[in-house]
Amino acid sequence: MKALTSLALALLMTTCCFGQTQQASDQQQSETTEAKSNLSDTDQLQIAVQKICPVSGGELGSMGEPIKVKVGEQIAFLCCKGCQGKQLSAEHWGTIQARIASAQGICPIMEKPVDATMKSTVVNGLQVFVCCPPCIPKIQADIGGSLAKVNAYHTKFIAAEKQAASDKLHAHAQGICPVSGQELGSMGAPIRVKVGEKETVLLCCKGCVGKQLNADHWKTIQTNLAKAQGVCPVMGQKVDATMKSTVVNGRKIFVCCPPCIPKIDADPVGFVAKLDQQIANGGIVSD
Repeated sequence: MKALTSLALALLMTTCCFGQTQQASDQQQSETTEAKSNLSDTDQLQIAVQKICPVSGGELGSMGEPIKVKVGEQIAFLCCKGCQGKQLSAEHWGTIQARIASAQGICPIMEKPVDATMKSTVVNGLQVFVCCPPCIPKIQADIGGSLAKVNAYHTKFIAAEKQAASDKLHAHAQGICPVSGQELGSMGAPIRVKVGEKETVLLCCKGCVGKQLNADHWKTIQTNLAKAQGVCPVMGQKVDATMKSTVVNGRKIFVCCPPCIPKIDADPVGFVAKLDQQIANGGIVSD
């Protein structure tokens, strides 16, 4: 009877603990839901294009979720509430105009190059540069089509910018050319090539394209990659070049154990971003 009573108490305590854990989990989930961004995908794209705050010059996102405001008819974003109501910096605003024009690249009507010195119009809060004034009424007559084109230009620009940043971190991690052994960047911008069916590697110059990889340099690169990665992006355990790895979106990622591989393969974009973050942080997982 005493044993049954003890068992009942243990079950009761387990149930209470489970209830408290579940309640905490539900509360955390609720808080996470409440913390979700109110910004649309279009807003997020424009934040990436604008990049800096027109008041402080700080990078958007570095102070929490950017604040959406209007500058005349144009939608813009501030880095924080502290910048609301303050005077815009002419220098930062000029930088933003130049970046918007660069991200757009071409006029959506005539497809000719544009820059920040050219005329522009604002449609639905979005600034659109044109190659010549007669293009403005054509944009206003087809707002949906024109904005779709401009958003596509912006998306392509941001994707290229992210790829360039990722390639820079990849080059830093890889260190040397697998053909010549030369330091990457010492012969100009590294050249991206495929090794096998999946893995992307960087060569020091066009002269190395199509040539046989050097086994010693390749071994050094594996050591460099593992050291730059630092830890398994799934479990946070230290990794080295002797451990298992997987290749996603062209990038090799070392793991502490084989069960981590399918988790990485299931989210290639997320884990390549995490890999780049670890390389940027010196092989440390950022919270």
